Amino acid sequence: MENKKDHIFPTPLAPSKSPPPFPIGALPPTIQAMVNFVSETTQVYPDMPASVALAALSVCLQGKAKVSFSPYWSEELNLYMLIIAPPGERKSAVFSAMTSPINKFVNEYNTLHLIDVQTYFNSKKMLDSKLNKAIEKGEDSSVIRDIQMEINNLQPVKEMKLITTDVTAEALAAIMSDNNDTMGIMSPEGGIFDVISGMYSNSIINLNIFLSSYDGEPVKIDRKYGSVTLSHPLLTFGICAQPQVLNNVISNQQFIGKGLTQRFLFCLPDSMIGHRKLIQDINGTEVTKRYKELIYRLLNMPPNPEQYIELTCKATDLFTAYADKIEYQMSENEKLADHREFFSKLPGKTLRIAGLLHLCEHSPSKCISDETMSAAIEISKYYGQQYLKMMCADNYDDTPQFVLDKMIAHALKNGISTISFRDIKRSVRKLTDEQVKDALEMLTAHKYISYVPPEHNSGNRRKESYALNPILLENGHCPGQTDDRPPIVPTE
Repeated sequence: MENKKDHIFPTPLAPSKSPPPFPIGALPPTIQAMVNFVSETTQVYPDMPASVALAALSVCLQGKAKVSFSPYWSEELNLYMLIIAPPGERKSAVFSAMTSPINKFVNEYNTLHLIDVQTYFNSKKMLDSKLNKAIEKGEDSSVIRDIQMEINNLQPVKEMKLITTDVTAEALAAIMSDNNDTMGIMSPEGGIFDVISGMYSNSIINLNIFLSSYDGEPVKIDRKYGSVTLSHPLLTFGICAQPQVLNNVISNQQFIGKGLTQRFLFCLPDSMIGHRKLIQDINGTEVTKRYKELIYRLLNMPPNPEQYIELTCKATDLFTAYADKIEYQMSENEKLADHREFFSKLPGKTLRIAGLLHLCEHSPSKCISDETMSAAIEISKYYGQQYLKMMCADNYDDTPQFVLDKMIAHALKNGISTISFRDIKRSVRKLTDEQVKDALEMLTAHKYISYVPPEHNSGNRRKESYALNPILLENGHCPGQTDDRPPIVPTE
């Protein structure tokens, strides 16, 4: 009979920690009330609607001002947001609620200006036809020049478009050209990243417009029917997508190498599935009305890329201290040394957030206060922690515990103690091969499992197996465990 005293106790895993919740109190009152309302009615944590709200503000305000820290450093007001949640998390409902006023504004504007738009297109069509006929008939050059002048003097009147979804770089350039060089890519799905990565263009990746439109850098995009030049392009991303999209974004070497991934703020909200309630009796009429009025006011602000929002002295001091702290933590052997690409951009994103918060309550001519800057810093810290969670850094990685729980459950269900690598992969489908491999290596090092090589050195990883420490199958704890021995499976 096997002697349980001979079993080796596993070395406890370091308990993983959870990042702090979204600082809902840092949002302006109208946005805060709307986020709380949507959170309650859809039964999701505030993180998701709050992140979509910031993207919505970005759509409304990009190109209308900049935040100036000094004569040598200013930031635009657009953000790149990526919210990750698995199926069933009501992403579409949240997205619809937070972007609905923008869509209504666009529809009302286009209805009001329908005749003007049609008149312009009809006039241009007639003049284009007249020009072509003059050229075909060999009319005098002065006649052709006069018709061309008429065409050039037409004042373009086109339909407003503020939001698009899955669009190629070439098509995006044309849309932005018709809309003051700005656009929002907003969607409850992540299909845009398939398009960007070249899935529909023979794997030729053209990232220029997505890179340049973060800072308003001029860009020229070549198209089949002629090139499009954007003098000051600004783009907003507000994407709610599934975990597989995140894996694609953070593993795509072109995205990373050219800096696209680092331009994003990431949100990985916890799930309320299993604890959600049906909500029927919340009256949100006043909340949604105030939110709509705010969005309309921001959308009616005229574009002004030369408008600079200054900081008060106290706000400058707060921001400087925050940026200095991040800079120190990125130094060699410090906490953020391995994540410089993301955190080097976080102070700039903080200024952008401060600008968005400020314009919800004040005009661009008023300086950003220390209260607003403090709120922006709290929100910035939240997204910094979310990034560390995403990268499994700073004890945010609970993957080994997740894999171990699945292995124990599989073993108990099937009455076995050794599990093949293939079955482990099947039970943790949401994880990448690299995540599973790293988790198994850690569990092996901590004596939770032991490696069982394939027979005859086949080299086929699918035939590899892992044996669970027998102690783990004794109801999840060590027989005779004393109070001073840490638990085998740490709990929060």
